[in-house]
Amino acid sequence: MNAPTSDIDLLAPDAIADPHAIFAALREMGPIVWLTRHRAWMFTTHEAVRLGFHDQRLSSDRLTPLEARLDEPSRAAMGQTFDLLRGWMVFHDEPEHTRLREPLRRTFTPSRLANLRPRVEEIVDKLLDDLADIDEPDLVRDFAFPLPAIVIAELLGVPAQDRDDFKHWSDQLAAIVFGSANRTAGIERAAAGSAKFVGYFTGLVDRYTSEPTDNLISALIAVTNDDPDAGLAPTELVGALTLLLFGGHETTTNLISNSMHSLLRHPGQQQLLGSRPEQLVGALEELHRFDGSTKLMVRVVGEAHERDGIAMAVGQTVFLGVLGANRDPVVFDDPDELRIDRSNARSHLGYGYGGHFCLGAALARLEAEVAIGRLIERFPHLALRDDAVVTWGEVLLGRGPAALPISI
Repeated sequence: MNAPTSDIDLLAPDAIADPHAIFAALREMGPIVWLTRHRAWMFTTHEAVRLGFHDQRLSSDRLTPLEARLDEPSRAAMGQTFDLLRGWMVFHDEPEHTRLREPLRRTFTPSRLANLRPRVEEIVDKLLDDLADIDEPDLVRDFAFPLPAIVIAELLGVPAQDRDDFKHWSDQLAAIVFGSANRTAGIERAAAGSAKFVGYFTGLVDRYTSEPTDNLISALIAVTNDDPDAGLAPTELVGALTLLLFGGHETTTNLISNSMHSLLRHPGQQQLLGSRPEQLVGALEELHRFDGSTKLMVRVVGEAHERDGIAMAVGQTVFLGVLGANRDPVVFDDPDELRIDRSNARSHLGYGYGGHFCLGAALARLEAEVAIGRLIERFPHLALRDDAVVTWGEVLLGRGPAALPISI
């Protein structure tokens, strides 16, 4: 069977500005489409993406093929970056994925998160107080970024005054993790950010090894000390901490920003949510479905096979089109409508699925619940500024606005 093909560029300005139209057009072509510009398969439907998450023939290791495609100077420049990213469980298959995930699961406990709620509420209230005093507030800069940055920093034991630094290093690393339009510049930026992260977290691990306290770094060190076979090697530990810091603020910032952007573009739904705060938890799932922080996730064909009569060869790249899956009309009625009372919104795939379901989903949900609930309660007339121009990050995998100028 011949697969449908498309020359759509997912990094073109129109695709960055409105990826939903692009993903819908691809979904209309079929569940699997070959993207000639990206030399990758795109899984377009909810069913195809969900099954793709489960399929052991699709590998999460996209570092090895990326490294193989680089020329020798680029590979040398990225050496430390690859070493760092190999400590990220998200780039591994079983059994290595579970081995790297288990120490984090043992320390990232429900009780630790439950005890965190009062502190999240305190941070949100302080940020809202500050927001009220800013002449031209930006919801990303002044709220959606600092909240998860402060929370994950405190969880890990990272000094709060360093958060601007790790925001800069994360932005540099994101050029590779999320897929930048400019690969050469992305390599240089990722190498610089990786070097900073390695030096920084190596110092913190040394510090908390000598002086343990009640934070995630100390807890992860304790897991290794108690059971070296179940713990993480030093380079893996630094990689895991970078993943937690990166994922703990980058994607949550975008989740809060995208959710508020959707509400501000749909004031009727914003007002409805303000009048029905008891629907907040369900509304957050609908907001994540409607315009989440993940456009796609990447896999690599590890075992040759056929899907829907289409031959998939070893080494080919696969894009799991999460954004399109979350607006699949087979699963969601009127998928392009934002409805905060949608009954099956939790069927979205924004946190992944199966064994690779996001470890930090509960924390992200907690932060978004407190942040969005208190924001619309405190500022019921919140709106985008009349002169607001919303621009989006020019990356392949993720989605988030650079700024959200608001009036309160």
